[in-house]
Amino acid sequence: MRRGETIPDGSRARSVIGPAATHWRELGTIAAGLALWAGASASAHAAGYSEFVDSLEFRGFRAEASYTTDSNVTRAPAGDALRDRILGVRVSAGGVIPLSTRTRASVQGFAGIQKFGTYTGLSNNFIGTQGDFLFRTSGEFGAPTYGAFVRTAKEEYESNLRDGYRHAFGATVQKPLTDRVQLSGALTRNISDGKSTVFDARNTSLRGSADWSLGRWDTVYLGAEYRTGDSISTVSRNDPIRTLGFVNTASPNIIQDDAFNDTTRDAYRLKAHTLIATLGYNRAFGERHALDVSWRRAQSSVQNAVAPASGSDLNYTVNQISVAYLGRF
Repeated sequence: MRRGETIPDGSRARSVIGPAATHWRELGTIAAGLALWAGASASAHAAGYSEFVDSLEFRGFRAEASYTTDSNVTRAPAGDALRDRILGVRVSAGGVIPLSTRTRASVQGFAGIQKFGTYTGLSNNFIGTQGDFLFRTSGEFGAPTYGAFVRTAKEEYESNLRDGYRHAFGATVQKPLTDRVQLSGALTRNISDGKSTVFDARNTSLRGSADWSLGRWDTVYLGAEYRTGDSISTVSRNDPIRTLGFVNTASPNIIQDDAFNDTTRDAYRLKAHTLIATLGYNRAFGERHALDVSWRRAQSSVQNAVAPASGSDLNYTVNQISVAYLGRF
Protein backbone atom coordinates (compact mmCIF):
# COMPACT_ATOMS: atom_id res chain seq x y z
CA MET A 1 0.00 0.00 0.00
CA ARG A 2 1.67 3.23 -1.17
CA ARG A 3 0.82 6.63 -2.53
CA GLY A 4 -0.07 7.37 -6.13
CA GLU A 5 2.44 9.20 -8.31
CA THR A 6 1.06 12.66 -8.96
CA ILE A 7 2.56 16.12 -8.94
CA PRO A 8 0.84 19.50 -9.26
CA ASP A 9 0.70 20.67 -12.85
CA GLY A 10 0.56 24.42 -12.72
CA SER A 11 -0.56 26.78 -9.99
CA ARG A 12 -3.90 24.97 -9.51
CA ALA A 13 -1.85 22.69 -7.30
CA ARG A 14 -2.69 19.48 -9.26
CA SER A 15 -2.95 18.53 -13.33
CA VAL A 16 -4.58 21.09 -15.96
CA ILE A 17 -10.80 22.58 -21.27
CA GLY A 18 -12.85 25.13 -22.11
CA PRO A 19 -16.43 25.75 -20.95
CA ALA A 20 -17.83 24.93 -24.38
CA ALA A 21 -16.56 21.37 -24.06
CA THR A 22 -17.52 20.81 -20.42
CA HIS A 23 -21.00 19.44 -21.21
CA TRP A 24 -19.61 16.82 -23.61
CA ARG A 25 -16.89 15.79 -21.19
CA GLU A 26 -19.40 15.26 -18.41
CA LEU A 27 -21.63 13.25 -20.74
CA GLY A 28 -18.62 11.12 -21.64
CA THR A 29 -17.88 10.47 -17.98
CA ILE A 30 -21.51 9.54 -17.31
CA ALA A 31 -21.56 7.26 -20.37
CA ALA A 32 -18.44 5.46 -19.13
CA GLY A 33 -20.07 4.94 -15.75
CA LEU A 34 -23.26 3.61 -17.34
CA ALA A 35 -21.24 1.23 -19.50
CA LEU A 36 -19.47 -0.07 -16.41
CA TRP A 37 -22.79 -0.53 -14.63
CA ALA A 38 -24.28 -2.25 -17.68
CA GLY A 39 -21.43 -4.76 -17.69
CA ALA A 40 -21.97 -5.47 -14.01
CA SER A 41 -25.73 -5.84 -14.53
CA ALA A 42 -25.20 -8.28 -17.40
CA SER A 43 -22.94 -10.35 -15.17
CA ALA A 44 -25.59 -10.27 -12.43
CA HIS A 45 -28.30 -11.62 -14.75
CA ALA A 46 -25.98 -14.32 -16.10
CA ALA A 47 -24.87 -15.67 -12.73
CA GLY A 48 -28.01 -14.95 -10.77
CA TYR A 49 -28.58 -11.93 -8.61
CA SER A 50 -27.87 -13.56 -5.25
CA GLU A 51 -24.60 -15.16 -6.43
CA PHE A 52 -23.50 -11.86 -7.93
CA VAL A 53 -24.14 -9.97 -4.71
CA ASP A 54 -22.27 -12.63 -2.74
CA SER A 55 -19.28 -12.27 -5.07
CA LEU A 56 -18.94 -8.50 -4.59
CA GLU A 57 -15.75 -7.57 -2.75
CA PHE A 58 -15.82 -4.45 -0.60
CA ARG A 59 -12.22 -3.33 -0.19
CA GLY A 60 -12.81 -1.19 2.87
CA PHE A 61 -11.86 2.37 3.66
CA ARG A 62 -8.47 3.99 3.09
CA ALA A 63 -7.13 7.16 4.67
CA GLU A 64 -4.02 9.24 4.01
CA ALA A 65 -2.57 12.13 5.99
CA SER A 66 0.40 13.89 4.39
CA TYR A 67 2.85 16.73 4.87
CA THR A 68 4.56 18.13 1.75
CA THR A 69 7.13 20.82 1.09
CA ASP A 70 6.89 22.34 -2.39
CA SER A 71 9.73 24.49 -3.73
CA ASN A 72 7.66 26.21 -6.43
CA VAL A 73 3.89 26.51 -5.90
CA THR A 74 3.71 29.22 -8.59
CA ARG A 75 5.28 26.89 -11.21
CA ALA A 76 7.40 29.86 -12.21
CA PRO A 77 11.02 30.42 -13.30
CA ALA A 78 13.67 31.15 -10.67
CA GLY A 79 13.04 34.54 -9.10
CA ASP A 80 9.27 34.06 -9.03
CA ALA A 81 9.24 30.59 -7.45
CA LEU A 82 7.47 30.58 -4.06
CA ARG A 83 7.93 27.85 -1.47
CA ASP A 84 5.15 26.52 0.78
CA ARG A 85 4.13 23.66 3.06
CA ILE A 86 0.99 21.62 2.46
CA LEU A 87 -1.08 19.49 4.82
CA GLY A 88 -3.33 16.98 3.11
CA VAL A 89 -6.01 14.46 4.08
CA ARG A 90 -7.64 12.01 1.68
CA VAL A 91 -10.20 9.27 2.35
CA SER A 92 -11.58 6.69 -0.06
CA ALA A 93 -13.75 3.58 -0.22
CA GLY A 94 -14.33 1.12 -3.00
CA GLY A 95 -15.05 -2.38 -4.15
CA VAL A 96 -14.46 -4.90 -6.91
CA ILE A 97 -17.07 -6.35 -9.25
CA PRO A 98 -16.14 -9.71 -10.88
CA LEU A 99 -17.22 -9.89 -14.52
CA SER A 100 -15.57 -13.15 -15.63
CA THR A 101 -12.66 -15.39 -14.68
CA ARG A 102 -10.21 -12.93 -16.31
CA THR A 103 -11.96 -9.59 -16.01
CA ARG A 104 -13.21 -7.42 -13.21
CA ALA A 105 -14.29 -3.86 -12.56
CA SER A 106 -13.53 -1.67 -9.58
CA VAL A 107 -15.28 1.47 -8.34
CA GLN A 108 -13.89 3.95 -5.84
CA GLY A 109 -15.14 7.16 -4.26
CA PHE A 110 -12.76 9.65 -2.66
CA ALA A 111 -12.68 13.04 -0.94
CA GLY A 112 -10.01 15.20 0.61
CA ILE A 113 -8.55 18.54 1.54
CA GLN A 114 -5.24 20.37 1.02
CA LYS A 115 -4.21 23.28 3.25
CA PHE A 116 -1.32 25.57 2.23
CA GLY A 117 0.60 27.24 5.03
CA THR A 118 1.39 30.62 3.41
CA TYR A 119 -0.44 30.97 0.10
CA THR A 120 -3.84 29.94 1.37
CA GLY A 121 -5.59 30.80 -1.90
CA LEU A 122 -4.26 27.48 -3.20
CA SER A 123 -5.99 25.51 -0.42
CA ASN A 124 -8.74 23.29 -1.77
CA ASN A 125 -11.34 20.61 -1.10
CA PHE A 126 -12.16 17.86 -3.59
CA ILE A 127 -14.55 14.95 -4.05
CA GLY A 128 -14.71 12.45 -6.87
CA THR A 129 -15.01 8.92 -8.18
CA GLN A 130 -13.04 6.49 -10.33
CA GLY A 131 -13.95 3.35 -12.26
CA ASP A 132 -11.50 0.76 -13.61
CA PHE A 133 -11.86 -2.22 -15.93
CA LEU A 134 -9.10 -4.84 -15.57
CA PHE A 135 -8.17 -7.83 -17.73
CA ARG A 136 -5.49 -10.42 -16.98
CA THR A 137 -4.34 -12.57 -19.89
CA SER A 138 -3.86 -15.76 -17.83
CA GLY A 139 -3.24 -17.12 -14.36
CA GLU A 140 0.52 -17.44 -14.94
CA PHE A 141 2.73 -15.59 -12.46
CA GLY A 142 4.27 -13.28 -15.05
CA ALA A 143 1.04 -12.54 -16.92
CA PRO A 144 0.37 -8.81 -17.32
CA THR A 145 -2.83 -7.12 -16.19
CA TYR A 146 -4.26 -4.52 -18.57
CA GLY A 147 -6.69 -1.85 -17.52
CA ALA A 148 -8.73 1.16 -18.56
CA PHE A 149 -9.98 3.84 -16.18
CA VAL A 150 -12.01 7.02 -15.97
CA ARG A 151 -11.88 9.50 -13.07
CA THR A 152 -13.73 12.73 -12.32
CA ALA A 153 -13.57 15.15 -9.39
CA LYS A 154 -15.09 18.42 -8.24
CA GLU A 155 -12.65 20.95 -6.72
CA GLU A 156 -13.31 24.05 -4.62
CA TYR A 157 -10.41 26.46 -3.97
CA GLU A 158 -9.92 29.48 -1.78
CA SER A 159 -9.04 31.01 -5.14
CA ASN A 160 -12.33 31.45 -7.01
CA LEU A 161 -10.66 31.32 -10.43
CA ARG A 162 -9.57 27.74 -9.90
CA ASP A 163 -12.93 26.23 -8.85
CA GLY A 164 -14.11 23.57 -11.25
CA TYR A 165 -13.79 19.98 -12.37
CA ARG A 166 -10.92 17.64 -13.15
CA HIS A 167 -11.24 14.57 -15.36
CA ALA A 168 -8.82 11.85 -16.47
CA PHE A 169 -9.04 8.69 -18.53
CA GLY A 170 -6.48 6.27 -19.84
CA ALA A 171 -4.96 2.81 -20.03
CA THR A 172 -2.73 0.94 -17.59
CA VAL A 173 -0.57 -2.18 -17.50
CA GLN A 174 0.98 -4.03 -14.55
CA LYS A 175 3.43 -6.91 -14.75
CA PRO A 176 5.53 -8.72 -12.13
CA LEU A 177 9.14 -8.97 -13.25
CA THR A 178 10.19 -11.17 -10.32
CA ASP A 179 8.63 -12.05 -6.98
CA ARG A 180 10.15 -8.81 -5.64
CA VAL A 181 9.90 -6.39 -8.59
CA GLN A 182 6.61 -5.09 -10.01
CA LEU A 183 6.49 -2.94 -13.15
CA SER A 184 3.60 -0.69 -14.16
CA GLY A 185 2.79 1.92 -16.78
CA ALA A 186 -0.02 4.29 -17.70
CA LEU A 187 -1.06 6.51 -20.57
CA THR A 188 -3.40 9.25 -19.30
CA ARG A 189 -5.34 12.15 -20.75
CA ASN A 190 -5.90 14.88 -18.13
CA ILE A 191 -8.61 17.52 -18.52
CA SER A 192 -9.35 20.42 -16.18
CA ASP A 193 -12.12 23.01 -16.28
CA GLY A 194 -11.76 26.05 -14.01
CA LYS A 195 -14.00 29.03 -13.49
CA SER A 196 -11.48 31.09 -15.48
CA THR A 197 -10.58 29.79 -18.95
CA VAL A 198 -6.90 30.33 -18.10
CA PHE A 199 -7.24 27.33 -15.78
CA ASP A 200 -8.89 25.20 -18.47
CA ALA A 201 -6.21 22.86 -19.76
CA ARG A 202 -5.48 19.54 -21.38
CA ASN A 203 -2.35 17.44 -21.21
CA THR A 204 -1.28 13.87 -21.90
CA SER A 205 1.12 11.87 -19.75
CA LEU A 206 3.06 8.64 -20.15
CA ARG A 207 4.28 7.15 -16.87
CA GLY A 208 6.28 4.12 -15.87
CA SER A 209 7.25 2.86 -12.41
CA ALA A 210 8.99 -0.01 -10.65
CA ASP A 211 8.36 -1.27 -7.11
CA TRP A 212 11.15 -3.25 -5.46
CA SER A 213 10.18 -5.18 -2.34
CA LEU A 214 13.14 -5.36 0.06
CA GLY A 215 11.28 -7.69 2.41
CA ARG A 216 7.81 -8.24 3.77
CA TRP A 217 7.36 -4.67 5.00
CA ASP A 218 9.78 -2.49 3.00
CA THR A 219 9.39 -1.26 -0.59
CA VAL A 220 11.43 1.16 -2.67
CA TYR A 221 9.78 2.63 -5.75
CA LEU A 222 10.97 4.62 -8.76
CA GLY A 223 8.88 6.49 -11.29
CA ALA A 224 9.33 8.52 -14.46
CA GLU A 225 6.70 10.53 -16.31
CA TYR A 226 6.61 12.57 -19.51
CA ARG A 227 3.79 15.08 -19.80
CA THR A 228 2.95 17.31 -22.76
CA GLY A 229 0.24 19.93 -23.17
CA ASP A 230 -1.04 22.86 -21.16
CA SER A 231 0.77 24.10 -18.06
CA ILE A 232 0.04 27.07 -15.77
CA SER A 233 2.65 29.50 -14.45
CA THR A 234 2.07 32.46 -12.11
CA VAL A 235 4.63 35.29 -12.14
CA SER A 236 4.86 38.81 -10.76
CA ARG A 237 5.04 41.97 -12.88
CA ASN A 238 8.37 43.06 -11.37
CA ASP A 239 10.47 42.10 -14.41
CA PRO A 240 9.02 43.97 -17.45
CA ILE A 241 11.10 42.05 -20.01
CA ARG A 242 10.18 38.60 -18.73
CA THR A 243 6.56 39.66 -18.19
CA LEU A 244 6.41 40.74 -21.83
CA GLY A 245 7.80 37.36 -22.85
CA PHE A 246 5.06 35.57 -20.89
CA VAL A 247 2.38 37.88 -22.35
CA ASN A 248 3.57 37.29 -25.93
CA THR A 249 3.80 33.52 -25.47
CA ALA A 250 0.57 32.92 -23.51
CA SER A 251 -1.71 35.57 -25.06
CA PRO A 252 -4.70 35.65 -24.71
CA ASN A 253 -4.61 33.07 -21.89
CA ILE A 254 -3.72 35.50 -19.07
CA ILE A 255 -5.48 36.66 -15.91
CA GLN A 256 -4.53 38.30 -12.63
CA ASP A 257 -4.15 35.48 -10.12
CA ASP A 258 -6.39 35.86 -7.05
CA ALA A 259 -4.55 33.22 -4.98
CA PHE A 260 -1.62 35.51 -4.06
CA ASN A 261 -1.75 38.80 -2.17
CA ASP A 262 1.97 39.44 -1.57
CA THR A 263 2.20 41.34 -4.88
CA THR A 264 0.34 41.53 -8.20
CA ARG A 265 0.81 38.25 -10.03
CA ASP A 266 -0.61 37.01 -13.31
CA ALA A 267 -1.42 33.42 -14.28
CA TYR A 268 -0.43 32.27 -17.77
CA ARG A 269 -1.49 29.12 -19.64
CA LEU A 270 1.29 27.88 -21.92
CA LYS A 271 2.23 24.79 -23.90
CA ALA A 272 5.02 22.83 -22.24
CA HIS A 273 6.86 19.52 -21.99
CA THR A 274 7.39 18.28 -18.42
CA LEU A 275 9.59 15.49 -17.08
CA ILE A 276 8.85 14.13 -13.59
CA ALA A 277 11.02 11.76 -11.58
CA THR A 278 9.94 10.06 -8.34
CA LEU A 279 11.89 8.19 -5.68
CA GLY A 280 10.05 6.78 -2.67
CA TYR A 281 10.26 4.42 0.28
CA ASN A 282 7.31 2.70 1.90
CA ARG A 283 7.47 1.07 5.34
CA ALA A 284 4.47 -1.04 6.29
CA PHE A 285 3.48 -1.65 9.90
CA GLY A 286 1.38 -4.76 9.55
CA GLU A 287 -1.26 -5.28 6.88
CA ARG A 288 -3.18 -2.05 7.41
CA HIS A 289 -0.77 0.79 8.15
CA ALA A 290 2.26 2.24 6.38
CA LEU A 291 4.55 5.26 6.31
CA ASP A 292 5.52 6.63 2.91
CA VAL A 293 8.37 9.06 2.17
CA SER A 294 8.93 10.38 -1.36
CA TRP A 295 10.85 12.96 -3.38
CA ARG A 296 9.61 14.24 -6.72
CA ARG A 297 11.30 16.56 -9.15
CA ALA A 298 9.64 18.15 -12.19
CA GLN A 299 11.39 20.04 -14.97
CA SER A 300 9.10 21.90 -17.37
CA SER A 301 10.16 23.41 -20.71
CA VAL A 302 7.88 25.90 -22.45
CA GLN A 303 7.23 25.34 -26.16
CA ASN A 304 7.36 28.08 -28.80
CA ALA A 305 8.53 30.93 -26.59
CA VAL A 306 8.04 34.36 -28.20
CA ALA A 307 10.57 37.22 -28.02
CA PRO A 308 11.81 38.99 -26.02
CA ALA A 309 11.87 35.82 -23.87
CA SER A 310 13.62 32.59 -24.76
CA GLY A 311 12.45 29.15 -23.70
CA SER A 312 14.93 29.08 -20.81
CA ASP A 313 13.45 32.33 -19.44
CA LEU A 314 10.03 30.67 -19.04
CA ASN A 315 11.05 27.18 -17.83
CA TYR A 316 10.61 26.05 -14.23
CA THR A 317 11.70 23.35 -11.78
CA VAL A 318 9.75 21.89 -8.85
CA ASN A 319 10.98 19.77 -5.95
CA GLN A 320 8.53 18.12 -3.55
CA ILE A 321 9.30 16.10 -0.44
CA SER A 322 6.34 14.30 1.14
CA VAL A 323 5.76 12.23 4.26
CA ALA A 324 2.45 10.38 4.48
CA TYR A 325 0.71 8.00 6.85
CA LEU A 326 -1.49 5.48 5.05
CA GLY A 327 -4.19 3.43 6.72
CA ARG A 328 -6.72 0.83 5.61
CA PHE A 329 -9.80 0.03 7.68
